[in-house]
Amino acid sequence: MSYQFAGFGNKPPRDDQRRFINTPDGLLELLDAMRRAAPEHGGLRYGVAPHSLRAVSENGLRVLLDGLPDDAPVHIHIAEQTAEVDDCVRAYGARPVQWLLDRFDVDARWCLVHATHVDAAETAALARRRAVAGLCLTTEANLGDGVFPAVDYLAQGGVIGVGSDSHASVDWRAELRLLEYGQRLVHRARNVLASDTQAHVADRLFDASLAGGAQASGRRVGALREGCRADWLVLDPDHPAIAEHDSTSWLSGIVFAEHGETPVLDVYTGGERVVSGRRHRDEAVAYADYRAALAQLLR
Repeated sequence: MSYQFAGFGNKPPRDDQRRFINTPDGLLELLDAMRRAAPEHGGLRYGVAPHSLRAVSENGLRVLLDGLPDDAPVHIHIAEQTAEVDDCVRAYGARPVQWLLDRFDVDARWCLVHATHVDAAETAALARRRAVAGLCLTTEANLGDGVFPAVDYLAQGGVIGVGSDSHASVDWRAELRLLEYGQRLVHRARNVLASDTQAHVADRLFDASLAGGAQASGRRVGALREGCRADWLVLDPDHPAIAEHDSTSWLSGIVFAEHGETPVLDVYTGGERVVSGRRHRDEAVAYADYRAALAQLLR
């Protein structure tokens, strides 16, 4: 994460921000050290996350990009709130996404996180670049940010991924559900994000987000095929959300039906089972560490 400034126009950081301020050169040095300590492989890629146009200068962003391999992932927060858009227009004379696309070779290795407030021209341009729009639906709803124009963006072949960006909710099902429900509220219709080739909303959003998320990570993941990391889920066939369903409606039940505990029974990553019977193998340690950290914070 690169964070240099407190606002557009290279505004000096506040005292409470100084603990995470760094320079582009410092971040590149850290990346080099990490590569030496843990070399990249199919399941591990290094990239950069210049926080936002308000937190990184144009020159700083160029320094970061010049110091990276051409295919390294680049993630950037952008256009999450209208105030951010207005500030960018005042400082730089352009909307954030427009400004970025006009000045940098934004392509498929980029992930524009949020991109909530894009106009029609920005929507079309972002879709053409094949960058990932990283949507964080629960956070955007929690903060009252607004609604991404998903219907128009997907209709133009845009690529999406989803993430929580939140400590309050970490649930991919909730993200996908809210993506569809937000569009229903805007368009006053149901099944808004179905398509001519995929009538099931959950299936379309799951497939699109899985592919977009894999692209944004820069890793060989997201599919059960040769050369990809062996990641998969095991579902509980007796869970109320999917009981008596067949494979054509499993995802619809998982995403749109909420019945207590998750229907995901086991999780395998890299061929290893890390969740068994809905319990992570390190759950007890993680919970103890969480309680200790929380107690320290709340003293």
